[in-house]
Amino acid sequence: MCLAATTRAQDASIKSLLHSYFTSFGHPATGLLYHHRLDGPKGTEVLSSPDEIARGEVGGKSMPWGYGSGIQDIALENGQVLFALCEAYDATGNEEFAQKAQALFKALQVLAKISPEPGFVPRGPHPDGKSYYRDSSRDQHAAYIEALWRYGRSPLATDADKRFISDTLGKIAARMERNDWKIMNEDGSAQAHVGFTWKQMTSVGAISLLSALAMVADATNDPHWRSEYERFSAEKNGERWSKWLHPDALASGQPLTLYANQFSQALTALRHCEKDPLRQKQIAEYQRAWAVRALDSNVFDPKSWRRLDWAGDRDDAATRSQVAALGLDLDKPMTVLDLYSAYDRKVWSQPKSEAFNTMHKLCFGLTTVALHGALLSDDKELAQRVRPTIERMVAEFAAHHQAYQRGENFNRTVILGLLALGR
Repeated sequence: MCLAATTRAQDASIKSLLHSYFTSFGHPATGLLYHHRLDGPKGTEVLSSPDEIARGEVGGKSMPWGYGSGIQDIALENGQVLFALCEAYDATGNEEFAQKAQALFKALQVLAKISPEPGFVPRGPHPDGKSYYRDSSRDQHAAYIEALWRYGRSPLATDADKRFISDTLGKIAARMERNDWKIMNEDGSAQAHVGFTWKQMTSVGAISLLSALAMVADATNDPHWRSEYERFSAEKNGERWSKWLHPDALASGQPLTLYANQFSQALTALRHCEKDPLRQKQIAEYQRAWAVRALDSNVFDPKSWRRLDWAGDRDDAATRSQVAALGLDLDKPMTVLDLYSAYDRKVWSQPKSEAFNTMHKLCFGLTTVALHGALLSDDKELAQRVRPTIERMVAEFAAHHQAYQRGENFNRTVILGLLALGR
């Protein structure tokens, strides 16, 4: 098949999967995508109810940040889809991607309007358009900033859109600045879940703070945020750049996690906002080294990948039994690509089994983390290396997605398919 025909086939595949995702997990009242499938017999009843949300509960238990509610990751999951749609539209000029991006941007504007607290990014809303959890996190805030900034850089953004983006990002940054760059819950009474200060001298802190400041400065043209970006870049003799954003920092970095792909999107935004060619090059090298580590390290080595994300609190014996159900051996080193290729595909037809749940995270979810990082590194060699896996992933998910009642892997597969179109 010639390159043009291959590209058309990939384009058709991801458009089909994108349509299924919006149909199964989207809701027409809000235009947003939810974490739980909504096209089943129970409809929106699979989500926590507005009354339960108002009490800060899920399943009758206190859960202020809404884990398990189905509305807990609206900003994260919708934000990353919007980012990817903008990338796909810029690469292909496809009108369907443009329409989806415009509609999703419009839907996401409600997150900046439903809270009485300016600059707070809630978890939600419920399809009623007004119910949300009042304890947020780093991932919700960062993904929302990244999504609005990326749309603002798209040719799809109108002058009115850009004014909204500038105003919203300015308010988010101002609130965080007032709180010493911590994320507080809506009423400011406590630090939010995963609301750690972005000023911390770690790779996570450096990526979070500098990328946010760079995007806010770019979108608002406010000299205050540009000045703060340079001030924090220079702090402690430039330690954020010389140590924490240096590729060498990865050698002694923390184990990778199921959610580490978030930082790849932040780094891509930082690279595009940064005006210094040497810093741009350094970020690119950091991203490439990170992606190679994610692709090539042994997932079963707890120093390389956090086991908690897929094994929970099981002991070693129980974990061995867990992976054995997939025909795997904890003592045999496996990369994410090895794991994706190796599990028994009959598991797709067993959605209620423990093996399905393990595969969902270990063999599929972790793989998406590495693939996401490889694509966002903009390294052509890495993109070529991972593209066949992404094409297989899109095809397999298209054939089996009805087995999924939760949308994390659906969300990530759509994102990867969209990003792969331009790389």
